[in-house]
Amino acid sequence: MTFPPPVEFTFLSVTFHPLYLGVALALLWLPRQWLRIGALGAGRSRRRPQDWSPNRDREPGDRSVRFGDEIGKLRNWVDILRAFAGGAAVGGLFEGVAAFAAADPKPTKDTLQLLLVLKVVILLAGVFMQMLRFEGRLTLFAPIFYLQGLAFGLLGLWAALLAIIGVWALNPVLPSAAILLFVFAILELILGFLLKVPHKETTLAASLSAVPTLISIMTKRHLAQFTKKTKIIGPSSIPPKS
Repeated sequence: MTFPPPVEFTFLSVTFHPLYLGVALALLWLPRQWLRIGALGAGRSRRRPQDWSPNRDREPGDRSVRFGDEIGKLRNWVDILRAFAGGAAVGGLFEGVAAFAAADPKPTKDTLQLLLVLKVVILLAGVFMQMLRFEGRLTLFAPIFYLQGLAFGLLGLWAALLAIIGVWALNPVLPSAAILLFVFAILELILGFLLKVPHKETTLAASLSAVPTLISIMTKRHLAQFTKKTKIIGPSSIPPKS
């Protein structure tokens, strides 16, 4: 049994595959909180208010990321897989399922520039959708596993895997999620260049990982970590008492 080839169209010397692009956007742009059952519609109104106090087993001001806790969360694994699949389709890691690609085997400089702009816009929008939440006030979330999934899609298996192993090995001495993501961005740059990953993909992956940290610094807000009942946040993110 044979299947017809996917529908495609060409615009400005770029060939788009609507099916792959649509799936990639759904995977990349779906907010993490929507992965929780009951997060939409009536389920939202039934949820208990979020607890803004730090975990009881943490020292005051402790914003470190606990690998043992994070690795056991199903939604973190979903984040890695969906970001990898969506990032690979947008980044063109696998030619057979690329969301878009140059129509000409020898693309011009303008076409390559357009491809890069499309990747940046789509992936940056995805990072912001995972990072920003409005629950009475703006909260910044650290999409650690989502960005690590994007690393696989942009850098390939070995550079991404080594960067992930490296940052989690260093994690015990890293004081916060913001620092963890910044260190991860540096490792992506180093390993991408050492393993001869294309410079544009390496720079893009590292830049995306650094975005939450830069936004945190510019807005003077700590990056939150979310659990089912507790947000682990810094003092500057705690809403004033009524």
